[in-house]
Amino acid sequence: MNFKTPALIAALTLTATASFAASDDNNLLDNYLDAQAHAKALSAQLETMGVESNPAVEFNSPVTLSQKLDAYQDKIDSLQAQFDAHSTSVTQAN
Repeated sequence: MNFKTPALIAALTLTATASFAASDDNNLLDNYLDAQAHAKALSAQLETMGVESNPAVEFNSPVTLSQKLDAYQDKIDSLQAQFDAHSTSVTQAN
């Protein structure tokens, strides 16, 4: 084994690690954008049912993409609860 082999192995390992990290960042961004779209879709559905809703999430300070994703997932949960409650009340009224 010559001295070039360990350097080559280290370079390949670093490249693979960087590739996986970039992939995780892309997945996080995709998940954030999906959550944002899901919140907007739920809100639009609620509006068609006559329920006022707001799909936006306000941030008062700088936050990470992961924190934004968490906030939108909480918003989705809240909108879904509104949807479920309205659907249940309409079903019971009929």
